[in-house]
Amino acid sequence: MKKQGSARLTWFDSLRGISILWIAFFHFFMAYDASRHPWILGLASFPAFLEDCAPSPASFFSTFGCIVDGLLAALFERGSQAVAVFVVASGFGLTYSLAKKGMPSGGWGRWYRRRVLRLFPLYWLGHLICLISPFVILKDPIDYRFILSFLGNRFYPPEAVFYYLVPAWWYFGLLIQLYVVFPLLYGLMKRLGPAPFLVWSILATIVARFLLVDMFHANADYAQGAFFMGRLWEFATGMVLAYYYAEHPGLVEERLFAWSTLGAGIVIYVLGVYSYQPVFFHVFTDGFIGTGLTIILAHCARWVDRLTIMRSALVNVGAYSYGLYLLHQPYVLYFGERLRDEPMLHFVLYAFLIVGIIAILSMLLEWYVNFLVTSLFYQPKASGS
Repeated sequence: MKKQGSARLTWFDSLRGISILWIAFFHFFMAYDASRHPWILGLASFPAFLEDCAPSPASFFSTFGCIVDGLLAALFERGSQAVAVFVVASGFGLTYSLAKKGMPSGGWGRWYRRRVLRLFPLYWLGHLICLISPFVILKDPIDYRFILSFLGNRFYPPEAVFYYLVPAWWYFGLLIQLYVVFPLLYGLMKRLGPAPFLVWSILATIVARFLLVDMFHANADYAQGAFFMGRLWEFATGMVLAYYYAEHPGLVEERLFAWSTLGAGIVIYVLGVYSYQPVFFHVFTDGFIGTGLTIILAHCARWVDRLTIMRSALVNVGAYSYGLYLLHQPYVLYFGERLRDEPMLHFVLYAFLIVGIIAILSMLLEWYVNFLVTSLFYQPKASGS
């Protein structure tokens, strides 16, 4: 008998929860660290870091403390890579909701309306909060770029708006582009079939990144996300995974959560990490990292299922990850700079507490905004209609 998939995709919400918390801790750590640790602290730079941290002769406890300090720094520094997982998750979420219906109810016009009402109200509120809230750090002045950002333009011109005001909001500009072209991508996937569509998407991403960076020497932000083609590989991966999952949930879960798949994910992720070089191989970096890290974090999310309290927390954070994404960075920058004199372990404790508070408040805010939007724009059907 065919194994059935989970009725609720708790692993998917947990995956998003892990990813957004990792991103939040990354931003928090970067504000706290102020370049005191090597970037990126890895196998090659770790011995030199230990020598500087615990010069000889050093006690066992001093050396052990430096090792823990370095491992935590290495973990936090890689939090930026979880953005690639969110690109995959975005493709998965949009496609999974349509895969069994074939087409959105009410047509693509209504689909676009729902996406606008989902994204923009909380995004606009985030701009207002940045203007009036205490305990935030904004590196840029309020000028014409604020209007461009408010309207959703986080991609052109990239040198002016990509990292403006709240740098993490560059991802919003990528989302807008992907949402605009999603009906075209979805139709193309159905016409070509999932596997050929993924192959063509990967090739298109490689060509686009090569042309942008190596041929035209365009601003690097275009490949980062100012032009959606630079991240199509990851988005298409999520689309194809969702398509297969909707059709054969048990089979996909069986293969996705196999140990051999985890091993393949680790290999793909490592290839992505070491492909980040100033030669042609950089065109593979985000695609490999997004694909490999999604597999790894999906397994982590499945393991968390055994821990009821942690699973519940991550599922809720993942379900309301959009609010935490929009609101966390100005606050963690503020508190991170004020914790710089604290040792690493103290910072970690403070960071867990502060990020936890921000997560709870942002979840509540997102829930209320969604409730208000639903009340204003989605009238319930009259009984008997």
